[in-house]
Amino acid sequence: MTEPRFPLPTPEIHVWVAYLTARCNFACDYCIQKPQMIPGQRRKPWGRYRELTGRQWVDALNAFPVRPEHPLILTGGEPSLHKDFAFIASRLEGYALDLTSNLTFDIDAVAREMHAHGARFATSFHTYHPKFIAPEQWLDQAERLRDSGMVERPTFSMVQLQRFPHFRDDEHDRNLGKLLELADRRGLIYQFNEFRGTHMGKAFNRDRKYRIDCTSAWVNIDPEGSVYNCQFHLTERKNAFGNITAIDSCRPLPAMGEFFACSDFGYCDPCHENSGHGAFRDEHGRIFRRTDDDARVYLQWMEPAAIQAVARRYFAQGDLEEARHALLAAIGKQRESGADDGETWADLGVTLYETGNQRQSLAALLHAIESGVTRTETVASALVVARELGLADHARQTILRYVPAQILDRIETAIAAVRQEPDTASR
Repeated sequence: MTEPRFPLPTPEIHVWVAYLTARCNFACDYCIQKPQMIPGQRRKPWGRYRELTGRQWVDALNAFPVRPEHPLILTGGEPSLHKDFAFIASRLEGYALDLTSNLTFDIDAVAREMHAHGARFATSFHTYHPKFIAPEQWLDQAERLRDSGMVERPTFSMVQLQRFPHFRDDEHDRNLGKLLELADRRGLIYQFNEFRGTHMGKAFNRDRKYRIDCTSAWVNIDPEGSVYNCQFHLTERKNAFGNITAIDSCRPLPAMGEFFACSDFGYCDPCHENSGHGAFRDEHGRIFRRTDDDARVYLQWMEPAAIQAVARRYFAQGDLEEARHALLAAIGKQRESGADDGETWADLGVTLYETGNQRQSLAALLHAIESGVTRTETVASALVVARELGLADHARQTILRYVPAQILDRIETAIAAVRQEPDTASR
Protein backbone atom coordinates (compact mmCIF):
# COMPACT_ATOMS: atom_id res chain seq x y z
CA MET A 1 0.00 0.00 0.00
CA THR A 2 1.38 3.39 -1.02
CA GLU A 3 2.27 5.67 1.85
CA PRO A 4 0.21 8.89 1.62
CA ARG A 5 2.40 11.85 0.88
CA PHE A 6 2.87 14.59 3.44
CA PRO A 7 0.21 17.20 2.55
CA LEU A 8 2.28 20.38 2.97
CA PRO A 9 4.73 21.44 0.21
CA THR A 10 8.31 21.56 1.43
CA PRO A 11 10.56 22.81 -1.39
CA GLU A 12 12.79 25.66 -0.33
CA ILE A 13 10.79 28.26 -2.20
CA HIS A 14 7.66 27.56 -0.17
CA VAL A 15 7.25 29.61 2.99
CA TRP A 16 5.55 28.23 6.08
CA VAL A 17 3.95 30.92 8.22
CA ALA A 18 2.44 30.34 11.65
CA TYR A 19 0.06 33.15 12.63
CA LEU A 20 0.16 32.65 16.38
CA THR A 21 -2.47 35.35 16.85
CA ALA A 22 -4.47 37.84 14.80
CA ARG A 23 -4.16 40.40 17.61
CA CYS A 24 -1.79 43.36 17.51
CA ASN A 25 -0.94 46.14 19.94
CA PHE A 26 -0.49 48.53 16.99
CA ALA A 27 -3.11 49.56 14.43
CA CYS A 28 -1.32 50.78 11.30
CA ASP A 29 -3.59 51.63 8.39
CA TYR A 30 -0.95 50.28 5.96
CA CYS A 31 -0.61 46.88 7.68
CA ILE A 32 -0.37 44.07 5.14
CA GLN A 33 -1.89 41.60 7.61
CA LYS A 34 -5.44 42.61 6.87
CA PRO A 35 -7.71 42.12 3.87
CA GLN A 36 -8.03 45.78 2.86
CA MET A 37 -6.00 48.97 3.35
CA ILE A 38 -7.78 52.30 3.56
CA PRO A 39 -5.75 55.40 4.44
CA GLY A 40 -6.65 56.70 7.87
CA GLN A 41 -8.61 53.57 8.79
CA ARG A 42 -6.78 51.85 11.61
CA ARG A 43 -6.22 48.15 11.32
CA LYS A 44 -8.49 45.86 13.27
CA PRO A 45 -7.91 42.14 13.86
CA TRP A 46 -9.17 40.26 10.82
CA GLY A 47 -11.03 37.87 13.09
CA ARG A 48 -11.31 36.46 16.58
CA TYR A 49 -9.92 33.01 17.24
CA ARG A 50 -9.80 30.36 19.89
CA GLU A 51 -6.02 30.34 19.69
CA LEU A 52 -4.08 27.11 19.94
CA THR A 53 -2.16 26.84 23.18
CA GLY A 54 1.60 26.77 23.18
CA ARG A 55 1.53 23.06 23.86
CA GLN A 56 -0.80 22.45 20.90
CA TRP A 57 1.46 24.41 18.54
CA VAL A 58 4.58 22.61 19.72
CA ASP A 59 3.08 19.13 19.77
CA ALA A 60 1.54 19.52 16.29
CA LEU A 61 4.57 21.04 14.54
CA ASN A 62 7.10 18.76 16.24
CA ALA A 63 5.08 15.71 15.18
CA PHE A 64 5.44 16.51 11.46
CA PRO A 65 7.57 13.85 9.75
CA VAL A 66 8.83 16.52 7.32
CA ARG A 67 10.26 19.96 8.05
CA PRO A 68 10.42 22.80 5.52
CA GLU A 69 13.78 23.68 4.04
CA HIS A 70 12.67 27.31 4.14
CA PRO A 71 12.25 28.94 7.58
CA LEU A 72 9.09 28.58 9.57
CA ILE A 73 8.00 32.16 10.30
CA LEU A 74 6.30 32.99 13.59
CA THR A 75 4.10 36.01 12.99
CA GLY A 76 0.67 37.54 13.59
CA GLY A 77 -0.79 40.06 14.32
CA GLU A 78 1.95 40.49 16.85
CA PRO A 79 3.13 36.94 17.71
CA SER A 80 4.57 37.94 21.08
CA LEU A 81 1.03 38.71 22.31
CA HIS A 82 0.40 34.96 22.44
CA LYS A 83 0.62 34.03 26.11
CA ASP A 84 2.90 31.07 25.29
CA PHE A 85 5.08 32.85 22.72
CA ALA A 86 8.41 32.12 24.46
CA PHE A 87 7.38 28.51 25.09
CA ILE A 88 6.55 27.96 21.41
CA ALA A 89 9.68 29.63 20.06
CA SER A 90 12.04 27.82 22.42
CA ARG A 91 10.62 24.31 22.02
CA LEU A 92 10.10 23.85 18.28
CA GLU A 93 12.55 21.29 16.95
CA GLY A 94 14.11 20.89 13.52
CA TYR A 95 12.98 24.22 12.12
CA ALA A 96 14.99 27.19 10.89
CA LEU A 97 12.89 29.65 12.85
CA ASP A 98 12.15 33.16 11.66
CA LEU A 99 10.34 35.83 13.65
CA THR A 100 8.34 38.84 12.48
CA SER A 101 7.64 41.22 15.34
CA ASN A 102 7.21 44.90 16.21
CA LEU A 103 9.83 44.65 18.98
CA THR A 104 7.53 45.48 21.88
CA PHE A 105 8.03 42.20 23.77
CA ASP A 106 10.27 41.53 26.77
CA ILE A 107 13.45 40.66 24.90
CA ASP A 108 15.44 39.66 27.96
CA ALA A 109 12.77 37.23 29.16
CA VAL A 110 12.41 35.57 25.74
CA ALA A 111 16.19 35.38 25.34
CA ARG A 112 16.51 33.59 28.68
CA GLU A 113 13.93 31.02 27.60
CA MET A 114 15.59 30.50 24.21
CA HIS A 115 19.06 30.08 25.74
CA ALA A 116 17.74 27.72 28.42
CA HIS A 117 16.49 25.31 25.73
CA GLY A 118 19.33 25.75 23.25
CA ALA A 119 17.02 27.44 20.75
CA ARG A 120 17.76 30.27 18.39
CA PHE A 121 16.07 32.21 15.61
CA ALA A 122 17.91 31.92 12.32
CA THR A 123 16.59 35.32 11.28
CA SER A 124 14.13 37.88 12.54
CA PHE A 125 12.43 40.82 10.90
CA HIS A 126 11.35 43.98 12.73
CA THR A 127 9.73 47.05 11.24
CA TYR A 128 9.58 50.45 12.88
CA HIS A 129 6.04 51.89 13.16
CA PRO A 130 6.42 55.67 13.62
CA LYS A 131 2.89 56.28 14.91
CA PHE A 132 3.00 53.76 17.74
CA ILE A 133 6.44 53.72 19.34
CA ALA A 134 9.00 56.44 20.02
CA PRO A 135 12.25 56.26 18.01
CA GLU A 136 14.42 56.06 21.11
CA GLN A 137 12.38 53.20 22.60
CA TRP A 138 12.43 51.19 19.38
CA LEU A 139 16.19 51.63 18.95
CA ASP A 140 16.78 50.53 22.54
CA GLN A 141 14.82 47.36 21.80
CA ALA A 142 16.65 46.83 18.50
CA GLU A 143 20.04 47.03 20.19
CA ARG A 144 18.91 44.75 23.00
CA LEU A 145 17.73 42.13 20.48
CA ARG A 146 20.90 42.45 18.39
CA ASP A 147 23.05 41.86 21.48
CA SER A 148 20.87 39.14 23.02
CA GLY A 149 22.43 36.24 21.10
CA MET A 150 19.05 34.64 20.37
CA VAL A 151 18.95 35.71 16.70
CA GLU A 152 21.68 35.00 14.17
CA ARG A 153 20.67 37.69 11.68
CA PRO A 154 18.13 40.26 12.89
CA THR A 155 16.86 42.71 10.28
CA PHE A 156 15.61 46.16 11.23
CA SER A 157 13.59 48.11 8.73
CA MET A 158 11.08 50.80 7.84
CA VAL A 159 8.30 50.61 5.28
CA GLN A 160 9.13 52.77 2.25
CA LEU A 161 6.13 55.09 2.01
CA GLN A 162 7.78 57.82 -0.06
CA ARG A 163 5.42 57.11 -2.96
CA PHE A 164 2.48 56.58 -0.65
CA PRO A 165 2.00 59.77 1.41
CA HIS A 166 -1.62 58.64 1.86
CA PHE A 167 -0.36 56.65 4.84
CA ARG A 168 1.87 59.36 6.35
CA ASP A 169 1.32 62.46 8.43
CA ASP A 170 3.60 64.98 10.16
CA GLU A 171 4.03 62.80 13.25
CA HIS A 172 5.04 59.84 11.08
CA ASP A 173 7.61 61.87 9.17
CA ARG A 174 9.06 63.50 12.30
CA ASN A 175 9.51 60.20 14.11
CA LEU A 176 10.95 58.47 11.07
CA GLY A 177 13.45 61.29 10.53
CA LYS A 178 14.48 61.13 14.17
CA LEU A 179 14.88 57.36 14.00
CA LEU A 180 17.17 57.55 10.98
CA GLU A 181 19.28 60.21 12.65
CA LEU A 182 19.63 58.20 15.88
CA ALA A 183 20.19 54.88 14.09
CA ASP A 184 23.06 56.36 12.08
CA ARG A 185 24.53 57.88 15.22
CA ARG A 186 24.33 54.55 17.07
CA GLY A 187 25.65 52.54 14.13
CA LEU A 188 22.51 50.41 13.82
CA ILE A 189 22.08 48.90 10.35
CA TYR A 190 18.60 49.23 8.86
CA GLN A 191 16.86 49.01 5.51
CA PHE A 192 13.75 50.27 3.73
CA ASN A 193 11.26 47.66 2.54
CA GLU A 194 8.87 47.87 -0.36
CA PHE A 195 5.33 48.84 0.57
CA ARG A 196 3.12 45.90 -0.38
CA GLY A 197 -0.42 47.20 -0.61
CA THR A 198 -3.55 45.19 -1.14
CA HIS A 199 -4.82 47.51 -3.85
CA MET A 200 -2.02 47.77 -6.36
CA GLY A 201 -3.77 48.41 -9.65
CA LYS A 202 -7.23 47.66 -10.99
CA ALA A 203 -7.01 43.93 -10.33
CA PHE A 204 -7.05 44.53 -6.57
CA ASN A 205 -9.44 47.44 -6.09
CA ARG A 206 -12.30 45.23 -4.89
CA ASP A 207 -14.81 46.33 -7.50
CA ARG A 208 -15.56 42.71 -8.40
CA LYS A 209 -14.10 39.22 -8.26
CA TYR A 210 -12.49 37.48 -11.20
CA ARG A 211 -11.98 33.80 -11.95
CA ILE A 212 -8.34 33.08 -12.57
CA ASP A 213 -5.70 30.39 -12.15
CA CYS A 214 -3.25 31.02 -9.34
CA THR A 215 -0.11 29.53 -7.88
CA SER A 216 1.00 29.98 -4.29
CA ALA A 217 4.29 29.74 -2.44
CA TRP A 218 2.75 29.95 1.01
CA VAL A 219 1.59 27.58 3.72
CA ASN A 220 -0.42 29.79 6.07
CA ILE A 221 -1.51 28.42 9.46
CA ASP A 222 -4.09 30.52 11.29
CA PRO A 223 -4.29 30.95 15.09
CA GLU A 224 -6.58 27.91 15.36
CA GLY A 225 -4.25 25.72 13.29
CA SER A 226 -6.25 25.74 10.03
CA VAL A 227 -4.10 25.58 6.89
CA TYR A 228 -4.46 27.85 3.81
CA ASN A 229 -2.33 28.53 0.77
CA CYS A 230 -3.53 32.13 0.44
CA GLN A 231 -3.54 34.96 2.97
CA PHE A 232 -6.89 36.25 1.72
CA HIS A 233 -8.46 32.86 2.31
CA LEU A 234 -6.83 32.77 5.74
CA THR A 235 -8.39 36.09 6.76
CA GLU A 236 -11.73 35.06 5.24
CA ARG A 237 -11.54 31.53 6.72
CA LYS A 238 -12.28 30.14 3.28
CA ASN A 239 -10.99 27.01 1.51
CA ALA A 240 -9.03 25.54 4.41
CA PHE A 241 -7.08 22.38 3.59
CA GLY A 242 -7.29 20.99 7.12
CA ASN A 243 -5.70 21.60 10.50
CA ILE A 244 -2.18 21.00 11.78
CA THR A 245 -3.56 19.17 14.84
CA ALA A 246 -4.90 16.51 12.44
CA ILE A 247 -2.31 16.65 9.70
CA ASP A 248 -3.14 13.17 8.39
CA SER A 249 -6.60 14.45 7.42
CA CYS A 250 -5.27 17.56 5.69
CA ARG A 251 -5.80 17.74 1.92
CA PRO A 252 -2.54 18.15 -0.05
CA LEU A 253 -1.69 21.74 -0.93
CA PRO A 254 -0.70 22.47 -4.55
CA ALA A 255 2.99 22.15 -5.32
CA MET A 256 5.01 25.13 -6.47
CA GLY A 257 4.17 25.98 -10.08
CA GLU A 258 0.94 24.01 -9.97
CA PHE A 259 -1.98 26.21 -11.04
CA PHE A 260 -5.32 25.96 -9.27
CA ALA A 261 -8.60 27.70 -10.03
CA CYS A 262 -9.64 30.62 -7.85
CA SER A 263 -12.66 32.90 -8.12
CA ASP A 264 -11.49 35.56 -5.62
CA PHE A 265 -8.96 37.42 -7.75
CA GLY A 266 -9.65 41.14 -7.36
CA TYR A 267 -10.28 40.78 -3.64
CA CYS A 268 -7.19 38.79 -2.80
CA ASP A 269 -4.02 39.92 -1.09
CA PRO A 270 -1.19 40.03 -3.64
CA CYS A 271 1.66 40.03 -1.14
CA HIS A 272 2.80 36.53 -2.14
CA GLU A 273 2.74 37.63 -5.77
CA ASN A 274 4.84 40.67 -4.85
CA SER A 275 7.49 38.40 -3.43
CA GLY A 276 8.11 37.10 -6.93
CA HIS A 277 7.27 33.48 -6.12
CA GLY A 278 3.65 33.26 -7.21
CA ALA A 279 2.03 33.83 -10.58
CA PHE A 280 -1.41 34.23 -12.14
CA ARG A 281 -2.88 32.89 -15.39
CA ASP A 282 -5.82 34.67 -17.03
CA GLU A 283 -8.64 33.25 -19.14
CA HIS A 284 -6.51 33.63 -22.27
CA GLY A 285 -3.69 31.54 -20.84
CA ARG A 286 -1.40 34.52 -20.26
CA ILE A 287 0.80 34.17 -17.18
CA PHE A 288 1.68 37.33 -15.28
CA ARG A 289 3.10 38.27 -11.91
CA ARG A 290 3.17 41.86 -10.87
CA THR A 291 0.11 44.10 -11.09
CA ASP A 292 0.22 47.80 -11.87
CA ASP A 293 1.77 49.53 -8.87
CA ASP A 294 -0.71 52.42 -8.87
CA ALA A 295 -0.68 54.62 -5.76
CA ARG A 296 -3.57 56.71 -7.02
CA VAL A 297 -6.10 54.00 -6.26
CA TYR A 298 -6.01 54.92 -2.55
CA LEU A 299 -7.46 58.38 -3.18
CA GLN A 300 -10.93 56.96 -3.79
CA TRP A 301 -11.33 56.08 -0.10
CA MET A 302 -10.11 59.43 1.25
CA GLU A 303 -11.93 62.64 2.15
CA PRO A 304 -10.97 65.84 0.25
CA ALA A 305 -9.06 67.35 3.19
CA ALA A 306 -6.99 64.20 3.56
CA ILE A 307 -6.32 64.13 -0.18
CA GLN A 308 -5.16 67.74 -0.02
CA ALA A 309 -2.71 66.80 2.74
CA VAL A 310 -1.41 63.98 0.53
CA ALA A 311 -0.94 66.47 -2.31
CA ARG A 312 1.07 68.78 -0.08
CA ARG A 313 3.37 65.93 0.94
CA TYR A 314 3.80 65.00 -2.72
CA PHE A 315 4.64 68.64 -3.50
CA ALA A 316 7.16 68.85 -0.66
CA GLN A 317 9.02 65.78 -1.92
CA GLY A 318 9.00 67.01 -5.53
CA ASP A 319 6.37 64.65 -6.98
CA LEU A 320 4.55 67.47 -8.75
CA GLU A 321 2.49 65.36 -11.16
CA GLU A 322 1.16 63.23 -8.32
CA ALA A 323 0.42 66.41 -6.33
CA ARG A 324 -1.54 67.79 -9.28
CA HIS A 325 -3.50 64.56 -9.71
CA ALA A 326 -4.35 64.42 -6.00
CA LEU A 327 -5.57 68.03 -5.94
CA LEU A 328 -7.79 67.42 -8.96
CA ALA A 329 -9.17 64.32 -7.21
CA ALA A 330 -9.94 66.41 -4.11
CA ILE A 331 -11.67 69.07 -6.21
CA GLY A 332 -13.70 66.38 -7.97
CA LYS A 333 -14.89 64.96 -4.65
CA GLN A 334 -15.71 68.44 -3.35
CA ARG A 335 -17.82 69.19 -6.40
CA GLU A 336 -19.68 65.91 -6.01
CA SER A 337 -20.83 67.13 -2.59
CA GLY A 338 -21.62 70.64 -3.84
CA ALA A 339 -18.56 72.22 -2.16
CA ASP A 340 -15.82 74.35 -3.66
CA ASP A 341 -12.78 74.81 -1.43
CA GLY A 342 -10.60 77.73 -2.44
CA GLU A 343 -7.61 76.40 -0.50
CA THR A 344 -7.47 73.38 -2.77
CA TRP A 345 -7.59 75.63 -5.83
CA ALA A 346 -4.80 77.76 -4.38
CA ASP A 347 -2.61 74.68 -3.90
CA LEU A 348 -3.45 73.57 -7.42
CA GLY A 349 -2.43 76.97 -8.81
CA VAL A 350 0.99 76.78 -7.16
CA THR A 351 1.47 73.19 -8.28
CA LEU A 352 0.49 73.95 -11.89
CA TYR A 353 2.95 76.81 -11.97
CA GLU A 354 5.77 74.55 -10.82
CA THR A 355 4.91 72.08 -13.59
CA GLY A 356 5.11 74.85 -16.21
CA ASN A 357 1.37 75.24 -16.80
CA GLN A 358 1.20 79.01 -16.24
CA ARG A 359 -2.19 79.71 -17.82
CA GLN A 360 -3.88 76.94 -15.87
CA SER A 361 -2.03 78.12 -12.77
CA LEU A 362 -3.40 81.66 -13.12
CA ALA A 363 -6.93 80.36 -13.67
CA ALA A 364 -6.71 78.21 -10.53
CA LEU A 365 -5.27 81.03 -8.41
CA LEU A 366 -7.94 83.50 -9.56
CA HIS A 367 -10.62 80.89 -8.82
CA ALA A 368 -9.16 80.48 -5.32
CA ILE A 369 -9.39 84.24 -4.79
CA GLU A 370 -12.96 84.26 -6.08
CA SER A 371 -13.69 81.48 -3.55
CA GLY A 372 -12.49 83.64 -0.66
CA VAL A 373 -8.77 82.84 -0.40
CA THR A 374 -7.39 86.39 -0.34
CA ARG A 375 -4.28 85.99 1.79
CA THR A 376 -1.21 87.84 0.62
CA GLU A 377 0.73 84.86 -0.77
CA THR A 378 -2.15 83.71 -2.97
CA VAL A 379 -2.82 87.18 -4.37
CA ALA A 380 0.90 87.74 -4.91
CA SER A 381 1.23 84.40 -6.70
CA ALA A 382 -1.61 85.30 -9.04
CA LEU A 383 -0.06 88.69 -9.82
CA VAL A 384 3.38 87.20 -10.51
CA VAL A 385 1.98 84.57 -12.87
CA ALA A 386 -0.21 87.16 -14.59
CA ARG A 387 2.80 89.41 -15.21
CA GLU A 388 4.71 86.54 -16.77
CA LEU A 389 1.78 85.93 -19.10
CA GLY A 390 1.25 89.59 -19.91
CA LEU A 391 -2.16 89.49 -18.23
CA ALA A 392 -1.49 91.75 -15.26
CA ASP A 393 -4.35 94.15 -16.03
CA HIS A 394 -6.85 91.30 -16.38
CA ALA A 395 -5.73 89.72 -13.13
CA ARG A 396 -5.80 93.05 -11.27
CA GLN A 397 -9.36 93.77 -12.38
CA THR A 398 -10.48 90.33 -11.22
CA ILE A 399 -8.69 90.55 -7.87
CA LEU A 400 -10.08 94.04 -7.13
CA ARG A 401 -13.54 92.52 -6.86
CA TYR A 402 -12.39 90.62 -3.76
CA VAL A 403 -9.41 92.56 -2.38
CA PRO A 404 -9.47 96.26 -1.38
CA ALA A 405 -7.40 98.48 -3.69
CA GLN A 406 -5.07 99.72 -0.94
CA ILE A 407 -4.18 96.14 0.06
CA LEU A 408 -3.64 95.16 -3.56
CA ASP A 409 -1.42 98.23 -4.04
CA ARG A 410 0.73 97.22 -1.07
CA ILE A 411 1.13 93.69 -2.45
CA GLU A 412 2.13 95.02 -5.88
CA THR A 413 4.60 97.43 -4.29
CA ALA A 414 6.18 94.56 -2.34
CA ILE A 415 6.44 92.44 -5.50
CA ALA A 416 8.07 95.32 -7.36
CA ALA A 417 10.56 95.85 -4.54
CA VAL A 418 11.56 92.19 -4.53
CA ARG A 419 11.98 92.24 -8.30
CA GLN A 420 13.52 95.72 -8.24
CA GLU A 421 10.91 96.90 -10.71
CA PRO A 422 9.31 100.36 -10.98
CA ASP A 423 6.37 100.77 -8.60
CA THR A 424 3.21 100.36 -10.71
CA ALA A 425 0.70 100.27 -7.88
CA SER A 426 -0.24 103.95 -8.33
CA ARG A 427 -1.04 103.74 -12.00
